[in-house]
Order: sequence, then C-alpha cells, then structure tokens
Amino acid sequence: MLSKFFLRAAVTAAALTCTTGSASAEEYRILMMDYAFFPEINYVQPGDTVIFENASGEMRDVAAEDGSWIIAGMADGSETAMSIVAGMPNRFQSLVPGGEGDEVDENGNVAVVGILNFSGQPAGVQD
Repeated sequence: MLSKFFLRAAVTAAALTCTTGSASAEEYRILMMDYAFFPEINYVQPGDTVIFENASGEMRDVAAEDGSWIIAGMADGSETAMSIVAGMPNRFQSLVPGGEGDEVDENGNVAVVGILNFSGQPAGVQD
C-alpha cells in the first residue's frame, strides 16, 4: 500500500505546482492520494484558490475538520476548486475506509489530514 502511494507521488510530483503567497492571488493544487494529501502543508493566503484533485482511485470527500465546509463526492480523476477566505479552519481531512490501529474510527475509517498554513512559507522552503 505504501509503495503504491510513493509511486503515485513520484509520478505526479512534477505536475504539481506549489508557489508562495504574494500580494496577488495564487493557485495551489492538492493531490488526494490513497492515504495522504500531496503536499500535506500548503502555504496560502485569503484570496488564493486551492484545487483538490482526486487521485485515490475511489470516490472521496474532503472537508474542514470542524465541518464548516465540505466538497462531497469527488470522483477519481476529478478536480474541484475552492477559494481561501480569512478565518477558515486550517485543517482539512478525508475519511478513507480501511486501515488499522488507533487511527481507525468507529466506522472503520482513517482520517487523512492536510493543512492550510496562513503564516507564510518558512525560510528554506522552495517553490
């Protein structure tokens, strides 16, 4: 399962763009993998746009952890854009059926978590 994740990440890494926030709005792509978001942390500002792309092989939802927004029923291979607004929660998740260990909820799902970081890109992180 992990090898499948790494293979997909390696194949799609070149296609993804991750740019720093600036005075103008930026566009970011977040790839929904089997058990991860790529990139996991995205440095965004209000006015930016995030495009979620489902590459998990399954129908998936992605939502704020607090439930304040949801993108439901994304088919494999589909994309959905979302505008970043001030005050929105910075953690989002997708529930994936299956998995093992303490991370599995009462319905047998694992929460895959991603982060929207509003504090700016740290020194040393490249586009």
